[in-house]
Amino acid sequence: MNRCVPVFLLALIALLPLGLSGCATKPTAQRSAELNLAQFHRVYVETRLNDNHAIDAKIASELRRRGFTASHGHLSMMPEDTEVLIRYDARWTWDFRAYLIELHLAASTAKTHKPIATGQLRQLGLRPKPPEALITRLLDQFLKGNATR
Repeated sequence: MNRCVPVFLLALIALLPLGLSGCATKPTAQRSAELNLAQFHRVYVETRLNDNHAIDAKIASELRRRGFTASHGHLSMMPEDTEVLIRYDARWTWDFRAYLIELHLAASTAKTHKPIATGQLRQLGLRPKPPEALITRLLDQFLKGNATR
């Protein structure tokens, strides 16, 4: 009986980090020294063929909420006057329900494809945040140091 207690405590200590990993990691973002997303007005979010969760629409919606003129769709449908092209990669996982585990965003000029900002955010744990929260955090990093439009 006495031998079971230390083994149980050792197992509990070993599993403790798994239970504490319930929050999103800090977004990592790199911004161009010359270009800033806030200096542009018209943004287009390229639709990914493997996106079944309308992440492109959610990114465009968040950009519109921030004052940008934003639309989304396939690259061939991009308007002529687009200034910024945003590409993304969303990785989903399933743990009794589907949730977004990792999101990568990349913003570049639409004509020359010069990088403006790139960023990624990964979340782990028992209580994942909705995709809109991850998109908001990444765009906050892209616009960090600038007032919302």
